[in-house]
Amino acid sequence: MTRELTNSMRNKFASCHRAFKFCYEDLKRPIKTSDALNFGTAMHSMLEEYWQGKIPTTPNMEDSYSSMTLLALFEGYKKRWEESDKDTYESIGTEMRFDAPLMNPETGGISKTFHLSGKIDALAKEKATGKVVIVEHKTTSQDIGPGSDYWRKLPIDGQVSGYYCGAEALGHQASTCLYDVIRKPTISPLHSIPVLDEDGFKIAVDANGERAYLKNGKPRQSADNENGIFLMVRDETTDEWYERLKADIEKRPDYYYARIEISRSDNDLMEYLFDMWAVSREISDAQRMNRWSRNPQACSVFGTCEYFGVCTGEQDIDDVTLFRKAEKVNEEL
Repeated sequence: MTRELTNSMRNKFASCHRAFKFCYEDLKRPIKTSDALNFGTAMHSMLEEYWQGKIPTTPNMEDSYSSMTLLALFEGYKKRWEESDKDTYESIGTEMRFDAPLMNPETGGISKTFHLSGKIDALAKEKATGKVVIVEHKTTSQDIGPGSDYWRKLPIDGQVSGYYCGAEALGHQASTCLYDVIRKPTISPLHSIPVLDEDGFKIAVDANGERAYLKNGKPRQSADNENGIFLMVRDETTDEWYERLKADIEKRPDYYYARIEISRSDNDLMEYLFDMWAVSREISDAQRMNRWSRNPQACSVFGTCEYFGVCTGEQDIDDVTLFRKAEKVNEEL
């Protein structure tokens, strides 16, 4: 029986062989997942229901501000795309798992060790032409404006190429990939909003907690830290945050939402198969020798690697308070 080879596995192995071993050989996964991963997963769930024609339920995130951020971004997404999507596309399916042979494109030989696997966010059909479209959802903190660096790598992005192979394995000849991106806000909830009295005046207090006034008897409207006078402040409520973010999204939707179509030629797909075949051989070599090299350059790319503490000896990979044993190699499939 052959083993799954996914784009996530390829990326992890390319980043660091040792991290790949911990994750995909030992099946050790962090107990706590990153906030960014949780946010992206929650948004994917909402978009899955959107492309099914359902009314999504906002996931209840641990951080209530994140829940409201999801809601505001999704409502903005609907306003930006829903009308044109209904006119243009008919959904074929969402979260579609695929398995395809891993072929050596030079010899035509099929791997006896690995097969390609993945999950396509959505497949749709253009109503006017009948052409099949791959839909790929992404959330990012990067600039997604025209000409930004975010788009430059997509012509060689292996994940997109894999989806073309996956669609074919599912019996669909895809004509294009609709790369659908949502940018996370760069503004954030406020935590120092001045508290106002019934007349709309800011409330300044002295070191004893008594309200501070000016010599003319009017309430003081500014702090004086040297003399122990401070403004009372509060956190922005989740409702206030939602309304402020929603207003920002409505003001500049193209800042938050972007789509481009990505095509793949036969040569592009051939290059992708060469890449995956080469990775499969490298993984097999590492397994055979049981040698998994470390890559210190990857320790702090997009945050700290989840296995950094293990490599430095600060953590134990068998510490059940930090790491769990995955039930299968690719839990996302």
